[in-house]
Amino acid sequence: MYDILFFMLCVLFVKKGGVTEMNIEQTGKDILYLIFCALHDVAPDAGRVAGMDFEKLFAYSKWHTLDAITYMALSKLEELPQSDVMKEWRERRFKATRKNVVLDAERKNLFTYMDEKNIWYMPLKGAVLKDLYPKHDMRQMADNDILFDATCQKEIRDYFVSHGYEVISYAKGNHDVYEKPPVYNFEMHTALFGAGHNEVWAKYYENVKERLVKNETGAGYHFTDEDFYVYFVAHAFKHFDGCGTGIRSFVDCYVYRSVKELDDSYIEKELEKLGLSEFEKTFCSASEKVFGQGLSLEELTEEEYKMLSESMYSGTYGTTKALISKKLRKLQGGKAPIADKTKLRYYLRRLFPDMEFYKSYYPVVYKVKILIPFFVIYRMLRGAVFSGKRLAREAVMVWKEDR
Repeated sequence: MYDILFFMLCVLFVKKGGVTEMNIEQTGKDILYLIFCALHDVAPDAGRVAGMDFEKLFAYSKWHTLDAITYMALSKLEELPQSDVMKEWRERRFKATRKNVVLDAERKNLFTYMDEKNIWYMPLKGAVLKDLYPKHDMRQMADNDILFDATCQKEIRDYFVSHGYEVISYAKGNHDVYEKPPVYNFEMHTALFGAGHNEVWAKYYENVKERLVKNETGAGYHFTDEDFYVYFVAHAFKHFDGCGTGIRSFVDCYVYRSVKELDDSYIEKELEKLGLSEFEKTFCSASEKVFGQGLSLEELTEEEYKMLSESMYSGTYGTTKALISKKLRKLQGGKAPIADKTKLRYYLRRLFPDMEFYKSYYPVVYKVKILIPFFVIYRMLRGAVFSGKRLAREAVMVWKEDR
């Protein structure tokens, strides 16, 4: 079977000078077509399906966490192809459904506790979006993302520990992470954006509770439809501008806008404040053309095609190479080939991060700054012991950029 890494290797095809030049291959076109069919509840053309490479298509779907929705499209065929790949595909589709169910149940248990303790909260991203799809199990979830009262951070940690969760990350950045086998994963956000993110966005959402609407019962809150969309776009761009975001974000965008009646004048005004207006126009237009109208890729504008193609080669959570490339270009500015001195600046920043890094992830070190030299040495040693191979690969990627 084709490994998912096959597709990740595609990100190595980068035009010298820094502008990613990626053509969407046939498997990419096939996955877009199947998603369109599933969203509109139509059977895909049997003749077209007969020419598909199912091994590559399955791997591609897994990489983008879209194997459930693509299998739903194929299952509408009068005769579903029989193979080991299709059996595994079917099993993953049902596992994704079961995962959504258990995550929903765990989230409900948590919210019952938070209601009892009067700890305000708001579900984010996939927990909201999945229920807007034509079928509830079309949209797969990796975790539960929840914004909550930051003053109750310890109380929430104690809740998860008492329920058998492992604390993966606590009081580092803008969210805590809790996991429990086999599939339970919670990201508990104390803020929508932290100190290491865009300063304008962090300021915009600094007092986010003032933007929220209280639920009729309990301690829960929710965004207005417009404010949810604004946050969704900001979150999508954060990933797109970092290590990349997969095509599931485009599907989410189409689904959300297709079921909601939105005040676009308000949305435009808020996106202007965040510097995201132009990104959203391209993002939204590409989503509608591909998943709403089923247009061919040749009918996209140059910017729409470029944005979609970059996402096709990013997978659900992006790639390290894409993240490094974008960081280097931000350090250097412009689109000229990355200079060796820029790469040196990158290495130095990784070894000696700025104070915002300590403030977000190591507050004790930030407050007691005399600890910084000792912490830098400790961090280097820990990285060499536990992450040596990964860091070496990163160093090589940096050095090879534009060579």
